[in-house]
Amino acid sequence: MLKSPRILGELSGLPPRVLLFAPECFPPAGAEAIVTAKLVLAVLEAGWTIDVICQARAGQYYPAKTAGIWAPLRPVVHEIDPAKGGVPRKLHSINWVRQATALGHRLLKRQRHDVILSRIMPQYGHLPALALSHWYHVPWVANWSDPLPRQKAPPPYGVGPQTALSRFMTWYCRAAARQAAWHTFPCDRLRNYFTTWIPECGPKGSVIPHLALCRPVEEAMGQAKIFSLCHTGGLGLRKPDTFLEGVKLFLKKVPAREWTEVRFIGPNEETLPELARSLELQDIVHIEPRMSYEDSLSALAASAVSVVIEAPMTEGIFLPSKVTDIVQVGRPILAVSPVVGTLKDLLSSYGGGIAVDCTSPEAIAKGIESLFRSWQGGELDDSYGSDRLRQLFSDGTVLSAYREIFDRIQIHQDRACR
Repeated sequence: MLKSPRILGELSGLPPRVLLFAPECFPPAGAEAIVTAKLVLAVLEAGWTIDVICQARAGQYYPAKTAGIWAPLRPVVHEIDPAKGGVPRKLHSINWVRQATALGHRLLKRQRHDVILSRIMPQYGHLPALALSHWYHVPWVANWSDPLPRQKAPPPYGVGPQTALSRFMTWYCRAAARQAAWHTFPCDRLRNYFTTWIPECGPKGSVIPHLALCRPVEEAMGQAKIFSLCHTGGLGLRKPDTFLEGVKLFLKKVPAREWTEVRFIGPNEETLPELARSLELQDIVHIEPRMSYEDSLSALAASAVSVVIEAPMTEGIFLPSKVTDIVQVGRPILAVSPVVGTLKDLLSSYGGGIAVDCTSPEAIAKGIESLFRSWQGGELDDSYGSDRLRQLFSDGTVLSAYREIFDRIQIHQDRACR
């Protein structure tokens, strides 16, 4: 489970100098990019020195913005365009790795960095760090926000941990596990899942959750006048069918149709309008286009309840990044999730919302009713507000966890002699 470590100020040592390889980071227009960009913002706010090597236009989902809250990132980000010069698309990943490694080499030659960080989305993100940490003897901390490679993910995302890998991928995973001084994962269940096929990650692995901005972009506006259930972002394999069936069951039991609305902002499910009509919910289900990250936060802040939909799995091993976005605005969370999983653990242990079985319309309807009754009584935020989770995901908590790792791998040894 997630734990809150010591506060950053309690740890000793000079501000670290960090080299970060993160193909998806800037502009922050997708889930992985936003998670990474928030981490970089926190690092800069803490006075650390950082160079970020990312990939131009990688992983963009939201309309891209580079100003506003993201403006401090521009001076520290080095964007590599793997398509430049007419390189074929199938070679973009190889071209990025080649250029990122060369740029990292130049940066390390110019100024010694204390530690190399790298992120696995997409799956070639660790390759430059793998090479450079060996050549320069700089400690490397590898982050794994998803199973690598994708076929190792649990169904329906992949085949499962026992699926065979190519010779190269087997070498890559094992080499990264051995070479990295430490490994980080956003939650316990993902870390445990990884160790089933990369056991080397276990003894030198820590949980560092996704980060919630310390100063939210948009503060919640108190109790909403409409009982609105808001979901932001794509759906993909996270089908909304069962959730909407639960909404229909709720409305059959509770005469709340005139006060209820369901908002899907930026879904990638083309059949969603037809699904809403088939369930006779077209009057309360509103499907809206993609928004910038900041605008999506404003939409969450204006809602009564923020919805997280997960795919049916035997075990929910993921910590969806949108949970920290919701925590930033303090809205109650309705997690439509596996019965056994990270979000069930989180909300059962700390509060901040309700986790309901993603395969059961009846359980979903019951959860919605509980939230509605609380909203109706004017107690929704007091009973289920997710701001109580902020300390778990705060910049102090996250950066303290990194500093503890850095101290453990002794990045400051002999620094005065360099």
